[in-house]
Amino acid sequence: MFPFPAAVARPVPRKEVASTPSAMQAVYKEWKQLEDKGVWNRSTVREWSDVCKEARLKGTNAHLGTVFGITVEKNSESPDPADRKYKHRVVFAGDRVRDIDFAAAIFQDLGSAPATMEASKCADAIGCCPGHAAEEADAEQAYTQALYDGEETWIQLPEDQWSPEWHGMRRPVVKLERALYGHPDAGTLWEKHCDAVLQEKGWMPIPNWRSTYWHEECKTMLVVYV
Repeated sequence: MFPFPAAVARPVPRKEVASTPSAMQAVYKEWKQLEDKGVWNRSTVREWSDVCKEARLKGTNAHLGTVFGITVEKNSESPDPADRKYKHRVVFAGDRVRDIDFAAAIFQDLGSAPATMEASKCADAIGCCPGHAAEEADAEQAYTQALYDGEETWIQLPEDQWSPEWHGMRRPVVKLERALYGHPDAGTLWEKHCDAVLQEKGWMPIPNWRSTYWHEECKTMLVVYV
């Protein structure tokens, strides 16, 4: 069907997920990882109406968001089942966020600054020089490594992820504790977190080239891209 490996991530419908053990395992793994990382805290559960009432009394604001899951089958074009793998990702619905008056939420619009194509090509060129090498690594669940410090945000979990005691509540919400994929400010929050960690380890930013670093002791260039 394809003349070359296309690495197609095929969207998987809910019925197929529910009837496929390996897909269900991917769903469970993703939700558990986010819970273990403390992206939200179930002990903070409240009624959204109570959150709004408290915010109005204090003269503050709060955001209400939802999260949802996306399941895909990676390498779906391969005829060998061993090459195919189900992947589930839980994301924040950044286009459907409301404030305490149920108006569309306004964000900080911080804006991240990813590395440029020139920086990537420069790293490739250095790696091709005699005596040099290039390596590539992935940051595991990168955004969720950063604490969320924006406007107070509460999220609704899908009903199939509710704790038993939540049933009977009208709109249970839990507080967002870490930057989550899909949130408009998640990229910038992680970028700030990553920059602080790298500089602590001796990586110094290259002037006028955002998300690109140099380690003087190791004589190594680093390009960060999400």
